[in-house]
Amino acid sequence: MKLFLIASECPPVPGGIATYIGNAAAMFADAGHDITVFARSQQSGIEQQGHCTFIKIAPKDVHLLAPTRAHPLSERHPAFPYNVMGYWGALSYQLAEAVIDHIREYGKPDAIESEDFSGIAYFLMQRKLIGCPELEGVPIVLTLHSSQYMLYPADQMPSYRLADYWVGRMEKLCTLAADGIVAPTQYIANQGIAALGANLDIEIIPLPASKQLLHTDQLPPVQPTPGDIVYFGRLEVRKGILPLVEACSRLWDAGVEFQLTVIGGDTWYHLQGCHMKTYLQQKYRRYLESGQLILSPPLAQTQLYDRIAKAWCVVLPSLWENFPNTCLEAMLLGKVILASPGVGHVEMLRTTKGEAGILFDWNVPGDFEQQLKQILAFTPEDILQAGQQARTLILQIAGHPQVLSQRLMYLEKVIDRHTKRTLFPSLNYPPHGYTPLPQSSTSESIIQGRVSVCIPFYNHGQFIAETLESVYASDYPDLEVLLLDDGSTDPQSLSKLAKLQSHYPDLKVIRTQNQGVATARNQMAAIASGEYIAFLDSDDKVSPTFYTQAVKVLDQYQNVGFVASWLQEFGNSQKVWLAWNPEFPYLLCHNMVGVCTVVRKSAYLAVGGMKPALAENLEDYECWLSLCEQGWVGVVLPALHYFYRIRPTSRLGTSNREQLLYLYEAIARLHPDLYSKYGSEIYHLLNQNGASWLWDHPSRNAAIATTDLTGMEILMLAVNKLKRMRSDGGIALIFRKLLLLARSRLRRE
Repeated sequence: MKLFLIASECPPVPGGIATYIGNAAAMFADAGHDITVFARSQQSGIEQQGHCTFIKIAPKDVHLLAPTRAHPLSERHPAFPYNVMGYWGALSYQLAEAVIDHIREYGKPDAIESEDFSGIAYFLMQRKLIGCPELEGVPIVLTLHSSQYMLYPADQMPSYRLADYWVGRMEKLCTLAADGIVAPTQYIANQGIAALGANLDIEIIPLPASKQLLHTDQLPPVQPTPGDIVYFGRLEVRKGILPLVEACSRLWDAGVEFQLTVIGGDTWYHLQGCHMKTYLQQKYRRYLESGQLILSPPLAQTQLYDRIAKAWCVVLPSLWENFPNTCLEAMLLGKVILASPGVGHVEMLRTTKGEAGILFDWNVPGDFEQQLKQILAFTPEDILQAGQQARTLILQIAGHPQVLSQRLMYLEKVIDRHTKRTLFPSLNYPPHGYTPLPQSSTSESIIQGRVSVCIPFYNHGQFIAETLESVYASDYPDLEVLLLDDGSTDPQSLSKLAKLQSHYPDLKVIRTQNQGVATARNQMAAIASGEYIAFLDSDDKVSPTFYTQAVKVLDQYQNVGFVASWLQEFGNSQKVWLAWNPEFPYLLCHNMVGVCTVVRKSAYLAVGGMKPALAENLEDYECWLSLCEQGWVGVVLPALHYFYRIRPTSRLGTSNREQLLYLYEAIARLHPDLYSKYGSEIYHLLNQNGASWLWDHPSRNAAIATTDLTGMEILMLAVNKLKRMRSDGGIALIFRKLLLLARSRLRRE
């Protein structure tokens, strides 16, 4: 079998994902399968190990400060898309590009597997869903390890800051979009099902053990030292490090003699605003000074295994856990394990094949202390016997023959059942079953497959030729082009339009009194003969392939109501703006797509089109919100198909804060049920990110959240607000403050 593995860590870097990738790649490759690993690494390169190829991909964020003539927020910047997108979204995009390029050169795999962490498969899945030919027919399997949205509450950290929040949304979408889902424990499978509210089909298959630890001749000798208790893993809230040290301190105060060695990397303790190691050092200083508590940095693998071999007992006090390598390795090393209940590692210690270790309950006062004292009272023979029992059990669970057989059987099942979807996955409405969505019932003759391009025109004579040229350059075979002259008064514009009518004989021009852009679009939509309507403003442009690719998505998915794309600014700006599949509740706070969209006509008419009451601005935003409220899904093509002209006299250029605030109020009044339903989440988003009209897009931190940004990120944020300075003094003030903050932070960095 030819299999691709997508990973956020590349072995032999220490870490749970890197360990899994190393173990899984070795398991498949040793059995003769062709394995290619695409993994984030500090340096790019290709490394061949037998049947396994490691393609190491260095994130391009290292180029953020590289000298370049490109606009700092353009696609020509050497760091793109890290200069315009949050880190994990950009990494996902970079990994997808690497995979697709590799397929073009070397051919398709039988299947692709990715981890769930940080949504790194997001753009790979999005590209597949929209019809990327290189990914057609290739199933993508998601393995649940530790989604960040699950870890936020477990680590007692805020979970609605945009960069972190959107990572969680990417992870959830990947789970819905996967062609197959594997979980090593029922514990994490249940968490995914509960979070998504969907009846997900998840296969439970344990993770494979380390190849090195499978052979007894490569293991360090087990030499248990009385009273030597070891914890190894990150110093993290969810790992239970806080109640562990607190419980041990009570035992020490009671005169119980033992030593706790904590081995692992430091993490940020959000509740206290400091690193966990700093917190432990301050609170438990006297136990550190007495030698009862030892805080050790991470150890190299060989050193770590030697150290664990000498332990009397390994403690796993986690409050949230999936299938931890710490438990896997401790069992393979033949150690007695004292573990917390109700989390994933219990499924490794309590199985139908037998039991190992001792469980305690954090919810029962004194239970940990009682169980630890029991272990401390064991004889060396008891320790060795219990450790051997643990090793025997985990070999039955995580040995390569057993895991490989289960994985291959599942992959073959996924490959055999793989078909094209007819429903596009969305977090707005998890797929419990499809209900036909509201569409207009008109007596008009609609031509299937036709795209009616609707262009409102008002005194834009100097731009309209470029706009029409881009439309007629489209490779889509059946276009109808309508232009509504909304009462233009400029003689030069009217003259230019007359010449263009002669140049494009099939251009349909409708003339009305000035009624505003919303009414103009609605009138064109009503008379359009196409199944699909494509909106385009008369000073903007569209790529030659946009309509073809958009219709491909609309034809495949019966629940997709509209398709948009990323946006490239031109004229007075060269930045790019990244649109995202619109979803609640973010969409209720901020627009997620531009006006250049291809819309299902029947769906557009069914929601009443665009509201003339929003004549000043945001009428397109409210329309997308209405479509999504009715159950339609919006899809964004992650490529630059929409070219948006920036000029000082545009509606955006002349908008102001008071106007936007009023229009947001008006939109909320039009959708009271939606805003009520998502009120709690909207509160959290606004509370943690500030006013939504200042946001840019969901994968980056908002303007108010500058305390966690680097100097370069703040500088990018400041530049991103520059275009609004002409019309709003408040934005200008924010811009100046951001520049000062960026300069200060860059100096410190």
